[in-house]
Amino acid sequence: MASAASLVIFIWLMPFVASKEFSNPNITRTITLSPPSSPAPGRQIVDAAYQSFSIEFSYMADYGGNNSNPNLFSKQVVQNLHDISGAYPIFRIGGSTQNSAVYYPNQSVAIIDPFSSVASDQPSKSMLGPAWFESFQQFPEGTQYIYGLNFFNPVNETLFNVGNGLDQCVLEAYAAHTALGDSLYAFEIGNEVDGWPGGSRRPSNWTIQSYVTQWNQYATAISYNLTGEGAMRLFQGCAFEAPRHIGNRTFWNVQNAELDGMRSNMAKTVSDHEASPTIETTLFNRTNMLSRVWYHDYLGNITAQSGIEYVIGETNSISCQGAFNISDVMASAVWAVDYTMYLSSLRVSRVHFHMGTRYRYSPWQPIYYNDTEPHVKPIYYGNLFNAAVFAGGNKQIEVLLNETNFGAYAVYNSRILESIVAVNLNMWNWTFDLIRRPYTALVLPKHWEKATISRLTSPGVDIAENIAFAGQYVNENAQIVGKKTYDHVVSGKVLVGAGEAVLIRL
Repeated sequence: MASAASLVIFIWLMPFVASKEFSNPNITRTITLSPPSSPAPGRQIVDAAYQSFSIEFSYMADYGGNNSNPNLFSKQVVQNLHDISGAYPIFRIGGSTQNSAVYYPNQSVAIIDPFSSVASDQPSKSMLGPAWFESFQQFPEGTQYIYGLNFFNPVNETLFNVGNGLDQCVLEAYAAHTALGDSLYAFEIGNEVDGWPGGSRRPSNWTIQSYVTQWNQYATAISYNLTGEGAMRLFQGCAFEAPRHIGNRTFWNVQNAELDGMRSNMAKTVSDHEASPTIETTLFNRTNMLSRVWYHDYLGNITAQSGIEYVIGETNSISCQGAFNISDVMASAVWAVDYTMYLSSLRVSRVHFHMGTRYRYSPWQPIYYNDTEPHVKPIYYGNLFNAAVFAGGNKQIEVLLNETNFGAYAVYNSRILESIVAVNLNMWNWTFDLIRRPYTALVLPKHWEKATISRLTSPGVDIAENIAFAGQYVNENAQIVGKKTYDHVVSGKVLVGAGEAVLIRL
């Protein structure tokens, strides 16, 4: 996972991090934090699985493995998150490849997924057999899944010679329901269908009302097939692209989907997607992030009135599977903390970080690929940080500081102030002079003198090596190793370096 040279850097770095309060840091500004004693009335309560994940449909076999060859690396990665938070994340298995997947009950192999070239991020189609579902049984017991179904035309579907798409969807849903049992959290019918009108999948006059009518048809047919009743609350609706249009009844958004007849007796959640090209102008520019999540907060508040929870079902740092040297370096870990904290303060009930074996922004690589063994990627350290924040559930988040390159949050447990999260999104590259790294000093309330600080840090936001959270790192077996170390409040202050995040806990 790390070269010998990088391990030398890591060993050298940690004493500096652990003893930061005894050095002479370059403090460039001081901020006084005064968190309210309780959250605002009506602030949403989030559970320990608030930060969850999404796996590109065609890659689930890589991430899970099968009965004869379970993916122990993935299993340990998931277990780490449970050990910290107390809950397993919910995995949404879906994405664009679910739209090109066909289930064949007599196929002997789990999945046949031809790629058009070695450079392709996704296969051109996926042919599934019953053994496919073994992959869903390899993660730790208690893990739940949102299963992505195809959404072919109900009749005369020529794509992949499907024929009757409704029958195909019901067939696959029955097989998934039988295999997954209690681990099935929900079905998702189709992925990002708002981009289909006028393409190969639906005609140009296919409106959001057309979609909802057809979605109800499919959900009802699946419900009847599974239980003999027409309304099972076992679906995550919509799965639309990142929302940017509201206010017109013809726009594709979750508000209009509900108005057009997507009801809470079948949809337990509705989902939108989101993705945020240099580090400095995108990941580390909070104005960019805040402008995007405004739409999610607006729509989340609308759907909450109907009793349908609003989730971001697929998201990560940059669309189209991420970018090299942006999505796969330390910057993504710091961004993931700030992004998740801010979303949790809004009316967004859950967030699913997307991944795939060949994707740059994946939290971990599950199998040997591109001359590298399975390993966690930098964003996973941000995921570990978030798991620590949401540990135990019943959390409410308030924004304390909301600047272009700095964010701070108060975290409440059962309405009692528990911790503070601070994220410094100012650039710091590993090639810069380490002793000149700028720090922001946070002045805490007087009764916080004995708080402990878990620090997410590395030599620079532009590299993937030598990242540590609370002094620990993840080894080649996906185990969290190293002595856990905490910083302490000194003279009533906590320091947050450029490109770092801290969890300050009472």
